[in-house]
Amino acid sequence: MEYEPKTPLREHQVVAFNLMMMRDYLLIADQEGVGKTPATLCSIDAKIKHKVAKWCLYVTKAGLIYDVKNQAEKFTDLKVVTVEGTTKQRIKKYNMLEKNDSIGLVVVSYETFRTDINHFVAINKVKPFDIMCCDEMHKVKNVQSAIGKCIHLINSKQRYAITASPVINEVIDMYNMLYWMGAINYNYFQFRNKFCELDGWGNVARYKNLGEIKQILQENMLRRLKTEVLKDLPPVVPKNIYVNMTPAQTRLYKDIEEDNLENIDFEDMFFEDVPSELAKHARLAQIAESTEIVGGEKGVKGSGKLKELESLLEEIVERGEKAIIFTRSKRFTHVMVEYFAKYNPAMITGDVDAQAKAGQAVSDRQMQVDKFQEDDTCKIIVCTESASREGWTGTEGNNVIFTSKPWSPAYISQCLGRAWRFGAQKHKSINVYSIISRGTIDERIEKLLEEKQFTIESTVEQPLGTQKILQVLDGKAV
Repeated sequence: MEYEPKTPLREHQVVAFNLMMMRDYLLIADQEGVGKTPATLCSIDAKIKHKVAKWCLYVTKAGLIYDVKNQAEKFTDLKVVTVEGTTKQRIKKYNMLEKNDSIGLVVVSYETFRTDINHFVAINKVKPFDIMCCDEMHKVKNVQSAIGKCIHLINSKQRYAITASPVINEVIDMYNMLYWMGAINYNYFQFRNKFCELDGWGNVARYKNLGEIKQILQENMLRRLKTEVLKDLPPVVPKNIYVNMTPAQTRLYKDIEEDNLENIDFEDMFFEDVPSELAKHARLAQIAESTEIVGGEKGVKGSGKLKELESLLEEIVERGEKAIIFTRSKRFTHVMVEYFAKYNPAMITGDVDAQAKAGQAVSDRQMQVDKFQEDDTCKIIVCTESASREGWTGTEGNNVIFTSKPWSPAYISQCLGRAWRFGAQKHKSINVYSIISRGTIDERIEKLLEEKQFTIESTVEQPLGTQKILQVLDGKAV
């Protein structure tokens, strides 16, 4: 099929394009930073031009709507409509979509898609969407959630799941994605019973029949690593830095271990899909980072990590380099921004709006990213990990620092992907620093990450069940 994109695709993107032209459903799981979106959009454009399809519904994260639109305009001739704004503004767009046959691509966030699902179902009845793409599809892994159910209400003929992280923590994370695509026909309970063994509390203890899962993925997934397709990327150099807790941290850490929790105002630290019995470990991780997170001693008195980070940033800035800092705590994000004001820091938290407001050319979040990327006086960007591991490019930084880590290797890979991606070729290396408090939960989380390393560089290896996770965090794993 003849097709000429407005901007040429790279060789590995052409491979993805051709595969999507041949397949009615596919899991596109190239590693983050490889460039999955241009090939996907070009395949949609080609199908419409050759009258294989009329239009496509593209569902993605709210912060990526404009990125998809911009890439569609750069690579294709698609006429794009983004669905956003007030209820009145969205209804006006829905009425237009029903009548205007020139629209090729409708881009909407998962949140708006869920809220307005009845409108999309109504449009689909009048003018069926021939193609549906679910971008960052690991976001809808929970089959019981509202959005996890809504994606099944649009019965498009061609379905493409797009994610660099098909498994976040458990094999069962893949169920909703594979079922939506049509790659499996098990219901949720059949899938769970076939591949999971449960403990007495109904948690996944271990896995079985994983050879069949590997086969399903091999037949239905396109997966390339950055090192395979971007040959000139710099090497990643991991560096663990061990620090001692301050006396204030040590006292509070002991109180938590002994369940003396009175008068401790814990910040709400959210770990995706982590059972409630792990709450104590989450609290210990907070204190190992800083007592200030829970209202204790401030600054370097309450955080051995903050003092070590101060020395590390001085070295980085003296080398003429920039750094991206990730923390699990939104409160500690603000602490670091204030403490390191001399470096003119940029910041990303869940409170930094990812969508442009009226009169803005770009969103507040993109302004922060642009500041880091373009302002020579901005030496660091400080990020709340859960709000910043996707959807932006930080290739000006060749130092990635974790003051605390998520419990999933997939999330760490996503964070690293902000710097280690196309555009990072100018750096000699990407240095990844993990600041670890000695004798604390930090060391056990490092062990957990090793044992959970299903590696995004392959298909799927055996992940850990909840029982094993607790053993590792309790220091009881063999």
